[in-house]
Amino acid sequence: MKATTQDRTLALAGVVQAGELVSQVAQSGQCSGQAANASLASIFENTPEDTASVYGGIPGVRLGLRMLSELLGQRAQSASIKTLQVSLALLKLGKQLSKDTTRLNAISNAIELSESAWRHSEDPLDPAVLAQLADAYQEHISSMRFRIKVQGNPEILKNSEKVQLIRSLLLAGLRSAILWQQLGGNQWRLISQRKAMVEIADGLI
Repeated sequence: MKATTQDRTLALAGVVQAGELVSQVAQSGQCSGQAANASLASIFENTPEDTASVYGGIPGVRLGLRMLSELLGQRAQSASIKTLQVSLALLKLGKQLSKDTTRLNAISNAIELSESAWRHSEDPLDPAVLAQLADAYQEHISSMRFRIKVQGNPEILKNSEKVQLIRSLLLAGLRSAILWQQLGGNQWRLISQRKAMVEIADGLI
């Protein structure tokens, strides 16, 4: 896959989009349906033609691009701080996970088991599929030393279906975080190419 600054911007937007969706669900119990569908679909996209194809095209990651522009452009509102915290945690966890081949293979196998049900479902947010993805996250990701802590409405975080959606979205975020690593993304690029990525994100929006 060709690794350009635009590709890395899209992958990072995928991470931020997942972080924003997780924050939305944790706070209100709801989230942007179109963005959630695209993020969850990215989990099952194994042979994309290009980076944008991971999200079904640029519109699939538009929410992430908008949030990325705000965060990197230092225009973040107080409400987006939680999105930033989750996104940074996803990047950290993705870096650790990318070095753990055994765990990655186990996650891949778990995702493969739910792929058929996802492709045949008429509901992109099929509760049965989300339950399987959430189980994969809990078994293979939550057991890692570093764990992502999601803050939100305590009542919502007690709801099993909402928790399953959150874990599924975190899995989608990790898919993008690993893609970011594969495309050469790192802390140095995040700092040195911040302005360029903001310009790219604004242009793609």
